[in-house]
Amino acid sequence: MRGTGFVLGVILLPLASVLTPFFRLQRVPRNKRGTWQLIPMVIAAAGLGVLSLFAGQDSALQDRGRVTEAKVVAVTKGKTDRCTLQQPNGQEIPLDLKEGDGCAGVERGDTLNVRYDPEGAANPVSASWKPTSYGAAIAALAAVFVAFGTWGGTRMARRDREYVAA
Repeated sequence: MRGTGFVLGVILLPLASVLTPFFRLQRVPRNKRGTWQLIPMVIAAAGLGVLSLFAGQDSALQDRGRVTEAKVVAVTKGKTDRCTLQQPNGQEIPLDLKEGDGCAGVERGDTLNVRYDPEGAANPVSASWKPTSYGAAIAALAAVFVAFGTWGGTRMARRDREYVAA
């Protein structure tokens, strides 16, 4: 993640910021096609946001995560079960354990081994958790974002010149 974060933060995002003023988005008449090429850019931006969140949580758990035995003090049943956890010394673990991370089939009073972030930046996970690499996916989405944003912006600007000239 560190290498990809460097490439994104130091090279791609500043490059996109420098190029953005050169490509102005212009109006597109309603009866003409043209805005569809911006949809992949918006989807890529949303994907970047979501993957960056997951990558940040994984990084927090990897860097400062602590493994402890935790007691389940409350289980919230719903669309997704959530468990409120407490350390053996009685201190509550920040945030809840989600169903997919080890709360499935757990009852109040059960004891689980979990990895948690003491600062509360990431939800706890089971102790057997392994970090996932999001670097390639983030780099690919950033490339799609920059490519389609540039392509869509230039096409829309070109179309605007065609309509102004007519």
